[in-house]
Amino acid sequence: QTMFLSDLLVVFSVTAVVVFAFGRARVPSVVGLLVSGVLVGPYGLSLVADVESVKLLAEIGVVVLLFTVGLEFSMSRLVVLLPLMARIGMPQVVGTAAIVTAATWWYLGTLAQAVFAGLLVAMSSTAIVLKLLADRGETGTPHGRIEVAVLLLQDLLVVVAMLAVPMLAEAAGTRPDPDPAAAGAPHAAPPFASPIVAVLAGVVVVAVVVAAGRKVVPRLLHEVVRQRNRELFLITIVLVCLGTAAITAQVGLSLALGAFLAGLSLAESEYGHQAFTEVLPFRDTLASLFFVSVGMLLDIRFLVGNAALVTATVAAVVVAKTALTAAPAVAAGFPLRPS
Repeated sequence: QTMFLSDLLVVFSVTAVVVFAFGRARVPSVVGLLVSGVLVGPYGLSLVADVESVKLLAEIGVVVLLFTVGLEFSMSRLVVLLPLMARIGMPQVVGTAAIVTAATWWYLGTLAQAVFAGLLVAMSSTAIVLKLLADRGETGTPHGRIEVAVLLLQDLLVVVAMLAVPMLAEAAGTRPDPDPAAAGAPHAAPPFASPIVAVLAGVVVVAVVVAAGRKVVPRLLHEVVRQRNRELFLITIVLVCLGTAAITAQVGLSLALGAFLAGLSLAESEYGHQAFTEVLPFRDTLASLFFVSVGMLLDIRFLVGNAALVTATVAAVVVAKTALTAAPAVAAGFPLRPS
């Protein structure tokens, strides 16, 4: 326990200095948090001994972050995003996966490995992008709506990608790591053999979560509020957030998506604003640990040793994903700049 507290002290001390310096240079705080993780992580100065405990808190942090993002949305706004998911999100995901597969096939040696690389590159970090949008107040802008639609679709397609991994491993003549934690997986693989069944199960779970959030949870909170106990209200909100995230994780969807749906379901209720106010103080602190933990994953030695390859790959990914998002966005009627 003493070691963990010492690690947290080190993390927050370094983070405070770095984020302050980056703020003076007008660099987004997310970048400062990532750099802080690089500095204190095992590939940097190795200032943190208990990395796993920090990552555990970070996982809770991203759940709380997406819960508050959901609270700032509404169900009506999400319904409006469905056409954008189909017209912009799907071409972006499929196009990115296809191009990366074609580009890496010769290098990786097998089609299965190239498809796996394509699936990886097709996905994006919902937490990081939504954090940037929230900090800038751009969630409701035209480009913000496009980004949120694409990110939510990617989260839903994660279940399909995870189901494809064992099949790709078998086709490539390798076996995936049986221990998801050893492979750095954020959550366990879905317990379904058929991709169609898994997708249907995911849709059903999402529908049940949304329905329960709109019908059951507000009634529960009404009874809690009648007790006039702030601690009980906060505990109930946390239970709804973490409980919903755990349910979606059981069917292979992400913890973050479950938390987002929980917040989304509460957004239009009379308790949405109060829930947001209660959770907000915890959000920024815990979410900061998530971004720091991501920075801890960066191996500086590999980056330096493969600088040319990393630079070329990042440039190619940025150009390709920008084009594959902008083109269908323009086709959907959006101006060129937000596209």
